[in-house]
Amino acid sequence: MDILPQKIAEYRYLLEQEKQIAARKEQLRSEIFALMQQQHLQHFTAPHGVAHLRTRFKLIPHTQEVLQTLTAEDILPFANFTTEKVKTLLVPKYGRERLLPLFDTEHTTYLQVSQPPANMKEPF
Repeated sequence: MDILPQKIAEYRYLLEQEKQIAARKEQLRSEIFALMQQQHLQHFTAPHGVAHLRTRFKLIPHTQEVLQTLTAEDILPFANFTTEKVKTLLVPKYGRERLLPLFDTEHTTYLQVSQPPANMKEPF
């Protein structure tokens, strides 16, 4: 008896379930995000998990200003200007005020949901 058609059918069934679960997760994330913003909450702890609203910053360099301010030895390690690199390597050298005009910042707020602290977990 060939079980290959059965395995393919089961696999396709699981793929469909994954799509439904992913859609529901995204819907729940959107609802949690909206509720937290409405209530002006940055974090919320519940027995089943912890939700945090986080902010991500993306630095977008102004090419001409960067080239006029930084030396070649500064630019080479910064093919990708990450916030952490700028903060730890360039700010101490040039100062924040001199670097601010070199970048536009893009703020993105996102939701992070994680496990509850170990002392809050419910026994199963």
